[in-house]
Amino acid sequence: MDVVGPIDTPNEISFVNGVADSKLILIATYGAHKYFADFKQWTDLIVDQLETELAKRGVHVKPDGGDIFTVSVENARLFWGTWAIRCIVNVRMEKEDRTWSKTFEGNNTSPATLNRAIDGAAYKVVVAIIEDQDFKKAISR
Repeated sequence: MDVVGPIDTPNEISFVNGVADSKLILIATYGAHKYFADFKQWTDLIVDQLETELAKRGVHVKPDGGDIFTVSVENARLFWGTWAIRCIVNVRMEKEDRTWSKTFEGNNTSPATLNRAIDGAAYKVVVAIIEDQDFKKAISR
């Protein structure tokens, strides 16, 4: 709440997972290891977080109905550096009537673990979405 604050809109909104199939996608290799992600499940996680965070800010979030936004994880990458692991995730949002769309990036590093890098990237993309002025305008039209 401290980062973004309240969001004032009278509209009801809902989110739909725009990733059609649940499948494992190779997002990185490191030495002999391969790392895969399921973008459909990842999108579900981001949608859940968006709904929770927007509801905390007074936005009327419904499971279906109102202004519908499609959310899709389009890409994710992992990078290993000397002192940290970096995860970058790209999420596309589009209003169902196609009057608005935008791609957001969550970029996070963790010196500790791969899971923290991934969780942080998901968190940062949610923050990027809900603090974005264009998104705030799109949910208020």
